[in-house]
Amino acid sequence: MALQKIGHGGQPQPTVFRRVHPPLEVLVDLVAMFPREPHGAGRYHPHGLQMDTVVEGRLTCWGLGEQGGWWGLVTYAVCFGSDKQTVTHWAPAWVLKLK
Repeated sequence: MALQKIGHGGQPQPTVFRRVHPPLEVLVDLVAMFPREPHGAGRYHPHGLQMDTVVEGRLTCWGLGEQGGWWGLVTYAVCFGSDKQTVTHWAPAWVLKLK
């Protein structure tokens, strides 16, 4: 029988990864996750990445960060012009909202 891992404070260590099955539909706030440069001098491009929006995504796992914050493994589409590309990565929990 294995002993439970104990953290630095003497408390049991929580599980780092928590699978979400079935995956949950979430809203991903790209504006909050990818802040913009203040006073940017960029210009509009009709085929550029559409990152100033909230998109629908699928949450498949929760992960506990080193500093104690939760991160969600999400898959969502980023649009550019009339095309889109699906991405999957870890996003901070505070930019995710159940749909």
